[in-house]
Amino acid sequence: MSVTRTDAPVGTPSSVLISQLARGMRRRFEEAVASLGVRPRELHALQYLRERGPSAQQTLTELLGIDATNIVAVLNSLEDAGLIERRRDPSDRRRAIIALSPEGGQRLADLDRALCRIDDELLGTLTGAQRATLNDLLARAVGELTASCSKPSDDGC
Repeated sequence: MSVTRTDAPVGTPSSVLISQLARGMRRRFEEAVASLGVRPRELHALQYLRERGPSAQQTLTELLGIDATNIVAVLNSLEDAGLIERRRDPSDRRRAIIALSPEGGQRLADLDRALCRIDDELLGTLTGAQRATLNDLLARAVGELTASCSKPSDDGC
């Protein structure tokens, strides 16, 4: 079996390689996120709000794969930090609408820069085109994974 520069045997299953890369990325990701005062679950909620706009709390619960009890804690933390705004839906006062605050948008921009530095560090041996292809393929795989999720879990989907 031939060996690449990284000593990973050619033909190693992608799941093994992705798992190895994920270990290194996760540690750096958690450090970067924590240094900006956000936890990973909170980051995912902020990203969703940036991408899709204000959303009902129940919608966030379902799409983030976090149970109703845990989403309250996530949203309370984000609201306490001034990163989101909660308001009542005028058509149904029982329903909360969650929106990204201006400060939340700025924090996301800071997080984006920190996460790009991690990508540069760990994927720096790839060309720009290779990184774009990798990102596209990973996005497709994640899209398939989230589409196949049927119920929320504590870890998300």
